[in-house]
Amino acid sequence: MLDSAGNDYARMVNLAVSLLEAPAADAVWRPVTRELMRALSGDVIVAKDTEWTQHEGEVAVWPGEGKHVRPPDEEATRIVRIGYPFAGYYSATADRSPRTAAQLVGARTWRHSETASVMRASFGSDHLLGIPLPTPDSPVRGFVVHRAGGDFTDRERTYATRIQPLLRAAATQRVLLARLRGADERAVHHGLTARETAVLHLLAEGHTAHGMARRLHVSVRTVHKHLQNLYRKLDAPDRLRAVLHAQELGLLTPLSGRRGGVRPTGGGQPG
Repeated sequence: MLDSAGNDYARMVNLAVSLLEAPAADAVWRPVTRELMRALSGDVIVAKDTEWTQHEGEVAVWPGEGKHVRPPDEEATRIVRIGYPFAGYYSATADRSPRTAAQLVGARTWRHSETASVMRASFGSDHLLGIPLPTPDSPVRGFVVHRAGGDFTDRERTYATRIQPLLRAAATQRVLLARLRGADERAVHHGLTARETAVLHLLAEGHTAHGMARRLHVSVRTVHKHLQNLYRKLDAPDRLRAVLHAQELGLLTPLSGRRGGVRPTGGGQPG
């Protein structure tokens, strides 16, 4: 059940902090779905983070705390992937405001639809609220909150609208964490240690050896030793070649270079 608006925002701030502290991509949606469940009295949440077809694509189903939901069977999964009535509406319009199924097609039409019947049988759901990410992306990504009982109220839909920017940020964080993990795995494959990988990212961001030492809480001499190992393992004579080769190997994520990127400094070692 929703708290006051002030409490809602306080919980959103707490959610944002937990997202920043998420250790891996797989841990991002857990606090998000928990907060949506709490605020919207949801029983089940379906998360759509990838493109689906009617017959393939992973369907992520999150039951509420204390809820025991059987994994959807093949027919229920097919119906979820079809996404009636949200998929048709959000794909055909730029509108990304949260909407209930009954809002989109009318309460009577929704109640007697095949989707409503299958959702009742599979999840015990009477009402669905679609919360798309507020981006023009295609395919449309987001969440569908299921619950039994009464339909979602105006205040609950307002809350869903307020939290949309945070959901978008969570999705971005999830992608970045996945890329970081992929880059780290490739770094290990190429023989880089965790500390050498950290130095590589700082190198790509334009930090000097002294700046890296401060960031990593080590001596400048230790940083130079890591740099020497990096240059040797990447078969590079200097900073620029090392970063370019690392980019070619997929060892750096898009996060690198935001401070202006690599700048030729006239020497092989950063000062």
